[in-house]
Order: sequence, then C-alpha cells, then structure tokens
Amino acid sequence: MTEDREPEATPVEYKEKDEAATPVGDFMAQVASAAAVIFTFLTFYTNEAGEVVKGYETAYGIIILIVAALTFIFATAVLWSKFVKKDFWLVRSPGWAYGAAAGIIIIVSILAIVFPRSGYDVSYGAIIVEFFAAIFIAIGGMLKF
Repeated sequence: MTEDREPEATPVEYKEKDEAATPVGDFMAQVASAAAVIFTFLTFYTNEAGEVVKGYETAYGIIILIVAALTFIFATAVLWSKFVKKDFWLVRSPGWAYGAAAGIIIIVSILAIVFPRSGYDVSYGAIIVEFFAAIFIAIGGMLKF
C-alpha cells in the first residue's frame, strides 16, 4: 500500500527585490554624466571664418551641463550612501532620475544638431558623444530596475 502524503517542501533561497539592484547602474550613470559634462567644453559649432562655439556658450550646452552635473552629483551621493549603509532606502529610485536626465540630454543633443546656431556648421563629434553619454545614462537607469 502506498501512502498518500505530500512531499516535503524544500526551502528555496531567493533574493529580495531590493537586493537585486546593484550599484553598476549608478556607476554607469556617474561615468557617463561626467563624460557629458566634459564634452560640453568642446566645440559644438564652427563657421567658415574659423570661429568656434564651445558647448557651454550655447543654450543647448548649458542645459546639458546642468543636467549632467546634477546627475553626476546624485549618482555619487547614491553610491556613497549605498557604500556606507547597505540597506539604503534609495536603492531602486535612481532609475527614474537617470532616465529623466538621459531623456533631457538626448532631446537637447538632437536639437543641437537639428537647429544649430545661425551662420555656423555643426561639429558633430562633441554633440554625438553627448547623445551616446545620455544613452549610457539611460542604460544605467534601466539596470536599477
């Protein structure tokens, strides 16, 4: 005769939702935002006379500079807080902040390419790097979820 009984339950180890978020996304956002800040000091526009316009001299560059600098400060604060206190309450929330910052930088860098300063040609190098830095900030934000 066989006994009808339930098999014993084996305990399963799993990670809590907050433990799944690693600081890799914060680090990516930090480094990419630092690159975005640095590249605002390079040439965004040139003209035939050889005059150059640096990124920080334009409205586009100022917006990128402010958003990227705030993102860098925020990512640094989150990394240090996570380092000091493992159960830091802001483990996943930075993803939204990084996504918003990336969205702003992407839109502004596209605007800088499409609507250049009148009389000037676009110097694509720095602006394209701004665009890709924003992509990496967005990827860092996605890693927080």
